[in-house]
Amino acid sequence: MKRYTYPSIIYLFILILFSCQKELIPIDERWQFISGKRELAVSGISPTTDKDKYLVVHDNKKKGQLRVGLIDINADSLYIGLEWPTKTLPMDLEALSDIPGLENEYIAMGSWGFCYWIKLDLQSQTIDLIKEFRIPGSGPPLNLENLLILGEGDNLYVAWAHRGSDHEESILYWGSISLFDEDIAISVIDSVFINIPWPLTAKRHMSDMDIDNNNILWTSATSDPGDDGPYKSAIYKIGLFEIVKEKINFNISQPFTKQFVFEKNKVEALAVINNKIVFATDDENLGSAINISIDAH
Repeated sequence: MKRYTYPSIIYLFILILFSCQKELIPIDERWQFISGKRELAVSGISPTTDKDKYLVVHDNKKKGQLRVGLIDINADSLYIGLEWPTKTLPMDLEALSDIPGLENEYIAMGSWGFCYWIKLDLQSQTIDLIKEFRIPGSGPPLNLENLLILGEGDNLYVAWAHRGSDHEESILYWGSISLFDEDIAISVIDSVFINIPWPLTAKRHMSDMDIDNNNILWTSATSDPGDDGPYKSAIYKIGLFEIVKEKINFNISQPFTKQFVFEKNKVEALAVINNKIVFATDDENLGSAINISIDAH
């Protein structure tokens, strides 16, 4: 397991790149309220082929509670709940990643590493379950809240992360994934500790993550003191995934600089889409909201 080791040339490049990023102003005023219901709190979000619609997952655990939903930014009713396609419901879905090269197909992941390959039909607003698999070495004491599928064609890779706490760092893992084999296999390549400086208390170093078009990794760090808050979140760029000759590596960059700050919300869902970043919240008893930054980077 790596602890902040860097190839010197790449490290220098990233350090210069990140140090030139100015800290952006808070955009709290852009929140759109989704729901006041706790069971509709958003724990993962990904784009669809409709630029105004986003698929979301919920970290619900009880029967009768929704696991997935659809947010339509332009609709009168912002949220539509979708039925899970099987009687057996997933537990505690914490992350959602679109699959590169496949339209409206995603991997949803629970906190214990159970993963669900699902396909969204936008016209009928239904979900199909294609396949299930599990992250290797997952389960307690790890609490996974981050998942990312990256690459192109048959050469796909996967990254996931333990969220961490006040007393422990987050752990970011990455490896290769044979998504199109009959039996999906993940080969762990490496991992690195991530220690985010702010928020200071009730900390989760990594609550969600995504990459931009340059493979720079963005993450949300949150403060979660309980079901009624108060909550805080900060969005950071923390490093770069590099794929060279079918091999993937992660280069961490420090110091971490806050790109966005949210003083009243717990951002557990993050999607970077070309020139915009979409944030969604799991504010527990206070409900959920969505926030979109245009020309963010």
